[in-house]
Amino acid sequence: MTETVGDVLLESLGWQHERIHCVDDPASGLRAVIAIHSTVLGPSLGGMRIRRYEHGLAEALDDALRLSRAMTLKASAAGLDLGGGKAVVIDDGSCDDARRRARLVALAREIERLDGAYITGEDIGTTTSDMDLVAEHTRHVIGRSVHDGVGGDPSPATARTVLGAIQAALEVLAGDALAGRTVGVIGLGKVGAQLAEWLLEAGVRVIGCDPVAETVQRLAAAGMEPAASAEDVCGARLDVLAPCAVGGMVDEATAARLQCDVVCGAANNPLTGRAAAELLASRGILYVPDFLSNCGGLIHADGERRGKADADALERALADAQARTRDVLLEACESGRLPSDVAEAQAWSRIERARTERAAGVLA
Repeated sequence: MTETVGDVLLESLGWQHERIHCVDDPASGLRAVIAIHSTVLGPSLGGMRIRRYEHGLAEALDDALRLSRAMTLKASAAGLDLGGGKAVVIDDGSCDDARRRARLVALAREIERLDGAYITGEDIGTTTSDMDLVAEHTRHVIGRSVHDGVGGDPSPATARTVLGAIQAALEVLAGDALAGRTVGVIGLGKVGAQLAEWLLEAGVRVIGCDPVAETVQRLAAAGMEPAASAEDVCGARLDVLAPCAVGGMVDEATAARLQCDVVCGAANNPLTGRAAAELLASRGILYVPDFLSNCGGLIHADGERRGKADADALERALADAQARTRDVLLEACESGRLPSDVAEAQAWSRIERARTERAAGVLA
């Protein structure tokens, strides 16, 4: 069963989403939220996330709303003809393999009913094989195994734009060399681990942490310095802090004690809010908006969506992302504005132009 949250409720909560679907499938136990923030530039796209939510549906809804909005900004800032969406599945801790598959199938069928308004993909708690299963029940999915020359894991592309954003931030701070720097990476999943590997290869001192001991041990063997916790990484003297786990890691208290020059990582919504961003800026710490730094996966996904396997085009797009990030950071530093304000203004401006053009076309 799918229930749509009304526009009046969304507006009262301060959100401006086009459609919200709360999905409840008693047969499989599925409880999920599909949030479609915008389809002005194109279909909404965003990953399918499965995770525990201590406060249940209310917390899951909030996560979906925030993440789908961020995807709209990311797509627009990356110059893609896409909007933002997100699917969030509540993990109730009672899901064996068979039931998990049943829940994925049920959600895939709901996505198919949306008729292309939302395109899903891999995210926290889901895998490429999950997307292969989802693709058996909906056409509107990316992040599958390689097929027809497209698809595959988007994590390396995401790590590439995070690395490029770190380089852009250091360049803006008048010193673009990576070698000899110290970077703290919190979260060594597929993106964070790849980022750590490339940083080590570039001669960077990497301090990292992750709850998966095997990953930490593997990277430690390659030269990474393991930290016991995220708090330990945040407390270290760093050139760059790279949050690559879940969002909301940097609150005001953390922002007040960080000893770094740059915050730039792969995590969505790594700051708890504007107050944290303003505090970082007041302390001279350059924050790279997440939707600029982690857009590589979306660029990769767009190629799969369009069925185009062009390695050279992907390389150009990733390089363009780094250049756009550098330009935003330069404008922010020169104007004294927050980088997120500059980047969001540019992204919303592109969306409004498209909205105006669409309205003019309808009236014509």
